[in-house]
Amino acid sequence: MPLPSPPGPTNLVRTMLTYPKAPLAYLTNVVDTYGDVSSFRLATTRVTLLRHPHHIRRVLQQKSATYTRDSMAYKMTRNFFGRGLATVEGGEEWRSMRRMMQPSFHYQRVASMTEHMLAVIRARIERWAQPAANGEVIDAAEEMRSLTLRVVARALFALEEGEVCDRFAAAIETVDHQLGEWVRFPLLPLSVPTAGHRRYWASREIAEEIIDYVIMQHLTDQVDRGDLLSMLIMTQDEETGARLTDEQLRDQVMIMLWAGHETSANVLTWAWYRLGRHPEIQQRVLREVDDQLEGRAPTLADCAKLTYTRSVLDETMRMYPQAWLGSRRAQEDDEIGGFRVPAGTEIFFSAYHAHRHPEFWDEPDEFRPERFTAEEAAKRDRAAFFPFGSGPHLCIGNQFALTEMLLVVASTMQRYRIELESREPVEPRPLLTLGPDKPVRVRLTPRGRPL
Repeated sequence: MPLPSPPGPTNLVRTMLTYPKAPLAYLTNVVDTYGDVSSFRLATTRVTLLRHPHHIRRVLQQKSATYTRDSMAYKMTRNFFGRGLATVEGGEEWRSMRRMMQPSFHYQRVASMTEHMLAVIRARIERWAQPAANGEVIDAAEEMRSLTLRVVARALFALEEGEVCDRFAAAIETVDHQLGEWVRFPLLPLSVPTAGHRRYWASREIAEEIIDYVIMQHLTDQVDRGDLLSMLIMTQDEETGARLTDEQLRDQVMIMLWAGHETSANVLTWAWYRLGRHPEIQQRVLREVDDQLEGRAPTLADCAKLTYTRSVLDETMRMYPQAWLGSRRAQEDDEIGGFRVPAGTEIFFSAYHAHRHPEFWDEPDEFRPERFTAEEAAKRDRAAFFPFGSGPHLCIGNQFALTEMLLVVASTMQRYRIELESREPVEPRPLLTLGPDKPVRVRLTPRGRPL
């Protein structure tokens, strides 16, 4: 008896009107109505949607060779960011890149970049002193984007604060904004010269010019500046002896810049939002930071001691996973959850819904960092939580990102308390990543004064 196809909505017109405007709400309705394996049609493409962690593990780990990144979403991403480690399909090109880049993200290399991170973080925290003293409101999302972009630019290619850094940051922020707007309503190709599209291309050209200039400087002097780009230039494939070409270097830098600051900025924004909504959780973080750091600046070694702070970040990434919707394409016929998956099927898998699956998470819409104590984590199915992906394509920069976020939170909590201007809920805005749908307006209260 042939296997059935996954169930799902059949009204194509309703899908095409609803999904582009509110993809998260649409997918939530689909999984709530049809279950762990469902399907729907996007234009001429039928999509199979997965939300059960075990089904997602099958795609990302157990049969990763069957489910490749030859999907619609990855083809679009390659058009934007080139052929970097995070975008190529797989095969020998990807394996060679991975071998060359992996040493750059080892613990010892992240340790060497920590001082770059801390220098930027300390400078930004000092900038908050004046608005904090005056009781002014700041936009957490805007501040986190600016901060993490500068952290990544400093750690990635030693771009110091100054006019070039400000120009670079402004260009990248414009690219982010325009690209996000286009992903939300991709009515016209980016090649059509609307005002927004012209801003995108002009800002992208500025960013690429600065990236090319910095790469050329590194290639010319061949000095290890302690940044990631120095490591990438000097490394070579241990099996073939190959090095990254200039084009590959640019593509790697471009994708790491975008992925490395946008995702961390969103997680930190959501963490501030949750700390503001839950003063009792914020108080526990404050106590841990005070107890572990005893007034001195945090270091990389301190990150392992900040266990509750890490739990706050893990719970934030559970509720607001940045790679909230992933995709693959089936290269051969398969079966998932008792349903037929023909070769050529476009697979969507939702970390957002997997991280809320009732089989694995009690009261999944409640913010409870205690889920990530060592005892609770040991009891939980490891497939249930995958904020950095899973399988061969696990995010290579996960240690860098976690270190950066822990240092930002710990450094902030040493100086300030976080108070939300409003108790009005903030909801996720599903674009390429999962940011807030409105400004997260906060006051930073200097420590020693009551909330």
